[in-house]
Amino acid sequence: MKMIRKRLPLILALCLCVAVLLPGMCASAENIGTNYHVGEEMGWIQFYSTRLPIVSIEQTSGYLPTGVEMQWDDYGLYITGVPSQIGSYIAEYLVSTEEGAAYASVSFGVTAQPATEAPVYYDDIEITKSPTGERVEVGGSAKFVARANNAERIEWRLVSNDTTNTVHCKDAAEYFPGIQVAGLGTETLVLSNIPKSLDGWRVEAQFWNGNKHAESYGAEVTIVDDNGSPIRNQTTVREPVATENPFSFSTPSVGSADLPVDNEARTANISVQPESVTLQPGDSYTIGVIATSPNNGTLSYQWYSAAVNNRSAALPISGASDASYTINQPDGTAYYWVAVWNTKDGARSQAVYSEAAEVTIAAPATPTPVPTPVFTPAPTPTPRAGMPSSLNFQLVLFGIIGVLALIALIGLVIYLRADSRQAKTEREENDSGKN
Repeated sequence: MKMIRKRLPLILALCLCVAVLLPGMCASAENIGTNYHVGEEMGWIQFYSTRLPIVSIEQTSGYLPTGVEMQWDDYGLYITGVPSQIGSYIAEYLVSTEEGAAYASVSFGVTAQPATEAPVYYDDIEITKSPTGERVEVGGSAKFVARANNAERIEWRLVSNDTTNTVHCKDAAEYFPGIQVAGLGTETLVLSNIPKSLDGWRVEAQFWNGNKHAESYGAEVTIVDDNGSPIRNQTTVREPVATENPFSFSTPSVGSADLPVDNEARTANISVQPESVTLQPGDSYTIGVIATSPNNGTLSYQWYSAAVNNRSAALPISGASDASYTINQPDGTAYYWVAVWNTKDGARSQAVYSEAAEVTIAAPATPTPVPTPVFTPAPTPTPRAGMPSSLNFQLVLFGIIGVLALIALIGLVIYLRADSRQAKTEREENDSGKN
């Protein structure tokens, strides 16, 4: 008993520790990296998203470094600011929506500025901060920050991953329908309602001092899916469109292919690439491209195809000289490109080629034959004459057992009474002999 009393406080202490540790052991956090430096703008980093409007946010544990704060809108939580302390940080928030609540956690590390990092000079312009890349879902927002000394003004622009297309952010809505831009002319640019077509593009800040200018390093925009995985190189499977051409608003061909190529002419800009697709046998699908002229010129097109993903092996498709092309592919896999020329004042530019669009016709599935079920009727039991039903049989059996038990009881009573008489007689005889 004494041993149990001694162990009881220890057992209670262990139970209390387990109760305290379990919530922490079950918690998880969205790690947004460790490449953040003291005194450097973090950007606008989303660490939680929801499809339901957020009603309220409550911080339940952890803390953030001084200078960093959590911001939220209707559908997401973000970390932003300039950290002023080195260390590892984690914070947890209770996110409430109309249909319930969920926990959202974020963790990240802050380190000192790299000793080798130094400003970049372009003539008299000193670029001290270039924007950093952002990962965002379709329809999300991203913030980009850039700074420079000796700059009179700043202009933001978007550059395609292959650097062949450049779009000034003030004109972004014309090339990326639906996108919203804020912060033009300032050190902080905010892009909202980002479309899928912006994936892979880079955000650059161009600083000007008189007629001199310098460009920052580009910050790549990476579009991710609901699981946070980049959508780039993922095969897009969509329903075939047979009756409506989604690219009908694109500029049609103008038949300027007979003009000589002028190497000084400005080339076209491709803002929306043709997308890969998987079709079922017999389906038709229209792929298209959206291109613009940098000087309000006229665009012309030519589609090419090949059996391998090699543009040098591609051949022109007869009659395919519009901004869109309807696939007429019986089977297998083929790759499609489009060349776009810009013509202005009789000068025809060099061709700008789109990315390859992979079109696959799925092999028809061979149905597995389903065996025809054979109905076998259940055998009809043949009644056996003279056999009582189970209920009657049980009643008869219990009746016999009851009668036998009654007889045994009566026999026992008779035996006891007889034994009692015999004992009485023997006592009387013994008493008579003594007298």
